[in-house]
Amino acid sequence: MDYEIKDILMKLLEGQTKLETQMQKHSIILETIEKKIDIIAEVQTSHKEQSEAAFKDTNALTKEKTDVIETAVKTISKDVKEVKESIEVLKDMTGRHEVDINILKRRSV
Repeated sequence: MDYEIKDILMKLLEGQTKLETQMQKHSIILETIEKKIDIIAEVQTSHKEQSEAAFKDTNALTKEKTDVIETAVKTISKDVKEVKESIEVLKDMTGRHEVDINILKRRSV
């Protein structure tokens, strides 16, 4: 009977040793996974910061370009209005000149 108890105890010790070895392996694996997760979190944070900075730069550049375009459109609109007014004046002048030319044509010299 003593032999059976010793045999059972030996098997239990062997099982415990195997479990401890497996636990050590799992602990190492968990540490490795934690390190990788930390690295991934750092990379994601870095990408987020870079994306936010790029968005701010792009947004500022877009605003600048929009302001320039708005100013150009206002200037062009003003110029077009002036050209239209000049064309109307030229039309009036041309009409008056035609009348004067026709009057002179009818006069006898």
